[in-house]
Amino acid sequence: MNALKNSLRTYWRKAIRERHDEFRQAFTEFSRSLMLIVDLDQLKNNVISKIREIIQVDTIFIYLFNPDINRFQLAEVRGGEAQKNDQIYFLPDDPLILWFTVNQTYLIISKKPEVFLYFAEREQKILKKTNIDFIFPLMAMNRVIGLVCLSPKSSGDKINNEEIELLNIFLGQAALAFENAYLYRQQKSRLMKMYRADRLATLGQLAAGAAHEIRNPLTSIRSTIQYSQKDLKDQTKRKMVAGILEEVDRINEIIEGLLSFSKPSKPKIEQVDLELLLQQTLTLVETTAKKQKIKIVLNFNAPQKYLKADPSQLKQVFLNIVMNAMEAMDDNGELQISVSLNKKIIQFTMEHQYSFCIIFQDSGEGIPQENIEHIFDPFFTTKKDGTGLGLSISYGIIQQHLGDIEIESYTENERPEEHGTKVNVTLPVLK
Repeated sequence: MNALKNSLRTYWRKAIRERHDEFRQAFTEFSRSLMLIVDLDQLKNNVISKIREIIQVDTIFIYLFNPDINRFQLAEVRGGEAQKNDQIYFLPDDPLILWFTVNQTYLIISKKPEVFLYFAEREQKILKKTNIDFIFPLMAMNRVIGLVCLSPKSSGDKINNEEIELLNIFLGQAALAFENAYLYRQQKSRLMKMYRADRLATLGQLAAGAAHEIRNPLTSIRSTIQYSQKDLKDQTKRKMVAGILEEVDRINEIIEGLLSFSKPSKPKIEQVDLELLLQQTLTLVETTAKKQKIKIVLNFNAPQKYLKADPSQLKQVFLNIVMNAMEAMDDNGELQISVSLNKKIIQFTMEHQYSFCIIFQDSGEGIPQENIEHIFDPFFTTKKDGTGLGLSISYGIIQQHLGDIEIESYTENERPEEHGTKVNVTLPVLK
């Protein structure tokens, strides 16, 4: 009888071990297939679904390093009532990131409370608030490029060695896949910017020529209509002529915009209080915002607030972005404006370059993905009465300030929980 029991026990152990080896092999092959995915959103979805196959957890956070703003951004959140938050991030020189850079292994906070106490107070607050217990670093070329943070298991059980082994195998491949996807996106972005610069330069030359050709006869037309208006006694005809003059003035405004786009005036550089400038901009739209019941929140989180720039030009850019956001939102919408100061290491020289990052995030209807590529093109607009020059001129102003402006947007159909538009404006702190 005992021999039979021992034989059965040996058989089941062998069967379980063989099944585990088969699963591990299949899992490893799937992990390698991640390298073929270059779409970041698709990659995040695949990684999260596979993590949940390995371990049953309520919440998963994925942080990815963004070298443009020198921080580990919250790239994806799944589970519970968690939502993306621009205020939840880690910096490369934070104790948490340094610990993973040195140790290059996972961390179970409940098992190593002394490591948790080593982290800065801000980091501890983030981990407590998000209820994180397991943290797995995404490593590429001995660099931390991201973090996968997990809440405790839904069942209340502790994570076991088999789950840790599978997560290590999978996330090791996932890290390389994320690095590959980022390099692909970076290259695509560079090509798009080059293409945009060439296209805008060509359009600028055409716009300048057209504006000059139209302005001269338009001035003659306006003068003639004004002269003829004096002899009109019929009120109906006088109103019709007044309407024509309004349309002529509207054409003239478009021409002025064309000239501003094709030959933007050089910025008059002076020291600018960025926080004050943003507050002044919001004061201009305060009445309209109250009428539409739009809530505007400004979070100025930078340790300093001064930069060298043209205040009138920057105010024009900020006002255009805010007005676009308000027009895209219904009543009771919300516009979040956050400002941070980011440090970036310049390659080869290893010098530090500080830049202000101003993020405008609205809860509007969003921009369809097929329109994003053309959003900075002159005359491209989705508004009935828009000229399509506001963002083109804003782009030129930011470029003249050696900064950058990018737009990320999703409609309600594309992302029901995250629809709206985010405008990222980067302005370097020039010496």
